[in-house]
Amino acid sequence: MYGNRNAPGSVSNQLGGIDIGAIEGRVGQQLRNHLIDRFSARGATTADPYRLDIVLSENKTGLAIRQDEAVTRYNYRLTGTIRLVRVKDQQLLMEDSARSSVAFNVVQSEFATLSAERDAEARATRDLSAEIATRLAIFFKRKTS
Repeated sequence: MYGNRNAPGSVSNQLGGIDIGAIEGRVGQQLRNHLIDRFSARGATTADPYRLDIVLSENKTGLAIRQDEAVTRYNYRLTGTIRLVRVKDQQLLMEDSARSSVAFNVVQSEFATLSAERDAEARATRDLSAEIATRLAIFFKRKTS
């Protein structure tokens, strides 16, 4: 995983050869951008041998509830179903799901609450991109071992 980056079969080379398909929604676009940054840190390759398809699902659940039944804290869960496909023959190489869970507070100011929710979404996409990158790196490492 941490070997020579320039070796043809290295994990970083394999990750750099993944084309990340469009992901629906604003949160999906954020996740896609994080993954592009992680996988192509060395620049784009000419032909991507793999395609990564991701379907997201979001869930927001109240955690802390006051006596008047007002929610004061939410748990935001982002789940991604990932499919790694080899482009040349459309063979499914890996199918998995990854999850990220973060929390945010609800305050009196609607703007502050909205900002906290957007920040939670941003943190969840960063965490989920790291989880997906780790799972793919493990997959490629096992494949080359």
